[in-house]
Amino acid sequence: MNRTPGSQETQRLSKVLAQAGVASRRAADRLIQEGRVTVNGKVAVLGQKVTPGIDDIRVDNKPVTQNQKRVYIMLHKPQGYLSTCQDPFGRPIVLSLIPEVKERVFPVGRLDFDSEGLLLLTNDGHLAYLLTHPKHEVIKEYVVEVSGKRNNRKIKELLSGIIIDGKKVYVDYAKFLDSSDGSVRLLIGVHEGQKHLVKRLCKAVGYEVKRLIRTRIGPLALFGLEKGKWRHLTRKEVQALYKAARG
Repeated sequence: MNRTPGSQETQRLSKVLAQAGVASRRAADRLIQEGRVTVNGKVAVLGQKVTPGIDDIRVDNKPVTQNQKRVYIMLHKPQGYLSTCQDPFGRPIVLSLIPEVKERVFPVGRLDFDSEGLLLLTNDGHLAYLLTHPKHEVIKEYVVEVSGKRNNRKIKELLSGIIIDGKKVYVDYAKFLDSSDGSVRLLIGVHEGQKHLVKRLCKAVGYEVKRLIRTRIGPLALFGLEKGKWRHLTRKEVQALYKAARG
């Protein structure tokens, strides 16, 4: 394609895909690795730079369009749904819970198949990056039901840091809630983003997770929204998320 020198700056392809609402930056990198992204008819590579508005960028042979309306959705995810945009095995995905939404959106971070609670979906790649990158320290809060008995030593272990994948990971806070029928409930806040992190932290201190519910992301709390239901965020809520991520 013909270019006008200096007309537009090049950007990383994964960033452009995120800004266009295709996927988060990490998920965009996976799309590139899987060979599903092309630039000007050629299969893209990781780290490639492109010029938005000039280069012909496609995902699964569908053109990537810029400047679409920004959408911010809060979903109360039930158990039994994948936090992905598609699944090759045909398992239920969270997008099937928002059929009324016509814009292309993607989940911000993930909740495991058997986990439930607050999940954000958006086509704002920049906000998704701010909320999920650990350096921005946006706390995600979980109510975790575990097997066993209350043991304050386990709380101290969590607060003192647990080695996960060779790195010491700290919870932002942890405390016991009520308990019954041989189960204990904990409230745990973390800003790290490793896969299955809360379950792995609990396992490291000897607790088996029976149920995990995400109740908060930064200033946004899961109140008054029934399981499986969703709503658009208000402008103030979006602004509060940006403020929390930027400190």
